[in-house]
Amino acid sequence: MNNNTDFVDPHGFAPEIREIEKEVVDFFATKGSEFTGRHPIVSTVMTYFYIRKNLTQHDLQILTGYSAGTISKAVRQLIKMNMITKETIQGTHKHIYKMENLPIISPSYFLRTENVMDEKIVELKEMKKTLDDNAEEMKKFETYKNACATVTQLLTLLPTVHNFLERIEKELKKQNQIEDTPRNG
Repeated sequence: MNNNTDFVDPHGFAPEIREIEKEVVDFFATKGSEFTGRHPIVSTVMTYFYIRKNLTQHDLQILTGYSAGTISKAVRQLIKMNMITKETIQGTHKHIYKMENLPIISPSYFLRTENVMDEKIVELKEMKKTLDDNAEEMKKFETYKNACATVTQLLTLLPTVHNFLERIEKELKKQNQIEDTPRNG
């Protein structure tokens, strides 16, 4: 966040509004990172798009105080996740990035949370090893069998989530192409 006293908001927001926006951005950058496992910088940039909808990389530099390289990297990730789109500003070589609607429904959004999924798989593998290593002592607990079965099922299912979401994404793209095709008649 830029704390410069000469700060001029790219959209002309009053300082009071900027303070409220800063609190919202800080909250979602922190909580978004905790929930999705995304880097706080990506969560910060994403939150600005939720609020402002259309931004240039320069706007984001002004709003966040981050370097051009940092902003560029975050924007590329958001494009890859289908969260924002990139358009050329007519008559220039500059780009504007847009968030048309809340893309939380996009499977691409969830596909990019792989590090969270990977962490959970590692935790489950550790849990499975602990259960297996202590099987003799644990068998006397009536919940042991169910715990083992649940952990084993999760370890089987979680790695397939990525492929499942990729398939959904492909089907949604096909459906959108069908809906966008002009109809004769």
